[in-house]
Amino acid sequence: MIFYTNHPSWWDPALFALIQSRFFPDRPGFGPIDAAALARYPLLGKAGFLPVNPRSLSSIRDMIRSCRAILSAGGIFWITAQGEFTDTRRRPVSLRPGIAHLALDSADAMIVPVALDYCYGTEARAEAFIRFGKPLSRAELGATRPEVHHRLETELEATLEALSHDVAHRRLDQFKTLAKGRAGMGGLYAVLQRIVAMMKGQEYEPRHARR
Repeated sequence: MIFYTNHPSWWDPALFALIQSRFFPDRPGFGPIDAAALARYPLLGKAGFLPVNPRSLSSIRDMIRSCRAILSAGGIFWITAQGEFTDTRRRPVSLRPGIAHLALDSADAMIVPVALDYCYGTEARAEAFIRFGKPLSRAELGATRPEVHHRLETELEATLEALSHDVAHRRLDQFKTLAKGRAGMGGLYAVLQRIVAMMKGQEYEPRHARR
């Protein structure tokens, strides 16, 4: 299975790891990373990142071969298909050509668009939102590389639009919570919350808004 995503933040791989551990704990997960970045942070190689030079055709071919081997072994391949940090609101969605090559070379793999977004709501820290699009078989993508590339862009953009709509309208009932961070606004606001709760004889609730 190949999951391809937009790339709004350096937190994205952490979300991949979270999804992997929750839903595919018995399947290895891998993904490409710029070879220059891996050289600076070699420990990322132990986390499943594979080096690729996006400006080298031979490096891209090596990545595709690695992906084929990973999928054949039952693994999962994650790829931030935009190739660089990109605002979630930028349209049209533009993907690097490598994802189309991967799709063409992965006849038996399901390919799933994944939309990621981060936004501030009622708490001091941002929330991360994830939406999975329609799984696509190789046969559904088209016959030629340009057709496949266009279909992948279209599907990811549609998934992003659906996610943005739910996030913008705070349709939190559409989401399942996978992990919770520390709640509350902190600082003076938290002190005032505690005082008000004590005066009312209520239990202190650090969240700014109850759900």
